[in-house]
Amino acid sequence: MKNNNPRDKQVSRGRSESVIRKVIDEYISKNSGGQSLITITSIVQADHSNNTVIRVSVLPESQENAVIDFLTRNVTDIRNDIKKKTRVGMLPFLSFEIDRGEKHRQEIFRVI
Repeated sequence: MKNNNPRDKQVSRGRSESVIRKVIDEYISKNSGGQSLITITSIVQADHSNNTVIRVSVLPESQENAVIDFLTRNVTDIRNDIKKKTRVGMLPFLSFEIDRGEKHRQEIFRVI
């Protein structure tokens, strides 16, 4: 008998995010060229859709647009990599954005 506990879905979602993060990290480190440091800061999955937003921070900041262009251009390859290396139920549609919250946190920390 299968339990439909919402907490079980949260655990499953957390595992899915962790696996997706690992595969994307590997893809970035293998294919980015090393001109900038790209860090995945968060993965946000919509509750009732298959859309996933990957938020990243980039150093140096002057490379942010180039990194977002690189990730967006290679989103199909990244999804194929996830499909090949994992067993996630539904393959998410990915979009990438700069993590503005992390930038604000760093600015506040610098001011203090």
